[in-house]
Amino acid sequence: MNTNVVEIVKWKSASGVTDRATIDAAQALVPDLKTVGGFIEKTLYKNGDEWVDIYYWETIEDAQLSNERMAGKASLGKLFSLVQPESVSITVMRKA
Repeated sequence: MNTNVVEIVKWKSASGVTDRATIDAAQALVPDLKTVGGFIEKTLYKNGDEWVDIYYWETIEDAQLSNERMAGKASLGKLFSLVQPESVSITVMRKA
């Protein structure tokens, strides 16, 4: 994979949410992400109740517009229903 842009999304699971539910919801994003432009791939990590999903994008603009482009998608709504909203952070970075 040759990418210069990552989007790092961190969150904590909502109370009572299983790992399997979170993993399934995170994976269900992929078909929709492939339609928004510039998406390359993503990787999900976990430590306790904290999750980190790293998205790889072709450009900074693709990463920055991805949330707006995904806003009406049921897959994003499903994942968001499993997280503590106040725990969500998003950082976009480019290779130095």
